[in-house]
Amino acid sequence: MGKLLNLLTIVAVLYLGYWMLKRHFQNKKLIQQGYEIKQDKIRPITLFSIIMVTMYGIYMVYYLIS
Repeated sequence: MGKLLNLLTIVAVLYLGYWMLKRHFQNKKLIQQGYEIKQDKIRPITLFSIIMVTMYGIYMVYYLIS
């Protein structure tokens, strides 16, 4: 279970980086076209940290039960 959690963490970090870069370039393109970009209410890194804390919390509960 520990190696799976490490693998999921690596995949999540890589996907977050990809998503943030894609979003950055898309927003830059829209700004050049004259659109106004409004800021999101929740930042991607905040969402990522919530997901990671939840994953590790579930892992700790699983570890304590077994």
